[in-house]
Amino acid sequence: MSKAPQARINQISKEDIARSFSRAAKTYDDAAFFQKLAGERLLERLQYFKLQPTNILDLGCGTGYFTRELSGRFPNAKVTGADLAKGMIDFCRAQSNQEDYVCADALQLPFDTNSFDFVFSNLTIQWIEELPQLFQELNRVLKPEGLLLFTTLGPDTLYELKQSWAALNDYQHVNNFIDMHHVGDAMLSARMSDPVVDNEPVVIGYNRATELMRDLKNIGAHNIDSSRNHGLTSPRQLRKLEQEYSKFRMDDGQLPATYELVYGHAFGTEAGAAVGYHDYAVEIG
Repeated sequence: MSKAPQARINQISKEDIARSFSRAAKTYDDAAFFQKLAGERLLERLQYFKLQPTNILDLGCGTGYFTRELSGRFPNAKVTGADLAKGMIDFCRAQSNQEDYVCADALQLPFDTNSFDFVFSNLTIQWIEELPQLFQELNRVLKPEGLLLFTTLGPDTLYELKQSWAALNDYQHVNNFIDMHHVGDAMLSARMSDPVVDNEPVVIGYNRATELMRDLKNIGAHNIDSSRNHGLTSPRQLRKLEQEYSKFRMDDGQLPATYELVYGHAFGTEAGAAVGYHDYAVEIG
């Protein structure tokens, strides 16, 4: 099967993103199989870096699963989790008091310049369209030669679901994501040092398409684009969707949900310290 071409940029407000993930705080971990797999693979990449951080930021910490993991791996470091969704931050604080948790916009982080020697971010960057601005801000809060290590999603993510919905109607049903080369370009434009991106497909098997859509809703990552169909999906449409999705069925009988998992890393530079926090907050506010 050919993959669906990349469509237009999403039309999703920060308020809708924060609201969706806040609502999903209590159901997220039970449905976040792929998200945990991605984060674990990202942590495996730490073996390639000589890292003894004293101040760590988990950007887009969600339920704090990996914030707590980082705290355990680096017991002598101060670990801070930041997320746009207040519901997620409230959930984190209820799970552990060993880490600091802050509700914050990634484009206006409430931290001093050169605060962190390690920024970890698992599957958050795909929700932020202002990538040059984001990486400029991350370069600001990173110490020179501090490490940024992240995962995000590429445009081939969930192409089976996109293509199956496209056979039914012209509404947008699945979120679109940016090509990894644009992510690399954004790090370069922010004057980060030695940026690297690579990707791999990760396939999760489901028995039914509706099970995939349920998991997406339970983690807060379902379609919240303003151009979506705001009406209810009828049982007839769901049956048709299952029929279309069945064309992708694998040899083991399961339906594939393919994620284009993008890995990236870069290092902080002196250029990041050129703009102070208060000046920068005014500039983008």
